[in-house]
Amino acid sequence: MKTKHPITIVVLIGTIIAVGVCGCKKAKDYYDRGMTRFEKGETDGAISDFTKAIKKRPRYGIAYYYRAMANSRKEEYDQVISDYTKAIEIDTQRFAVAYAERALIYYVKKEYDKAWEDVHKAESLGVEVRPGFLKALRNPQSARTGNTKPSSRESELRSRTER
Repeated sequence: MKTKHPITIVVLIGTIIAVGVCGCKKAKDYYDRGMTRFEKGETDGAISDFTKAIKKRPRYGIAYYYRAMANSRKEEYDQVISDYTKAIEIDTQRFAVAYAERALIYYVKKEYDKAWEDVHKAESLGVEVRPGFLKALRNPQSARTGNTKPSSRESELRSRTER
């Protein structure tokens, strides 16, 4: 008995073997495993998987968002800012909360003007910024070293929030 589609069968078998040998995964597979690791507190593994997901799918906003969260556990703040920024660039509405998260990182880095800018952007997109954080941002003297006078830009940004 002759096979009607021998080429199709050969291609199908070759594909199955290739996928099995290279262990090729989809971006979502890496993302899902990264989420599992993130939830278990396996920060390095989560970051690795989110990075692999992003390599497979460069506009995978949620992978950038969670990689930022994982890196914040390691206090890798420049990477956190970069990843939140990328998530925002990909889909501002979906990742509007990333503005508030990034504001927290700017606060930790004592970049108060940038923190205020992100707070205002988050609020303009309907994100409710935590009142305790706003209070701390309005009075960052405890976090400052030396200069206790706010910059003119910081004063301007503060006045927008106080309205």
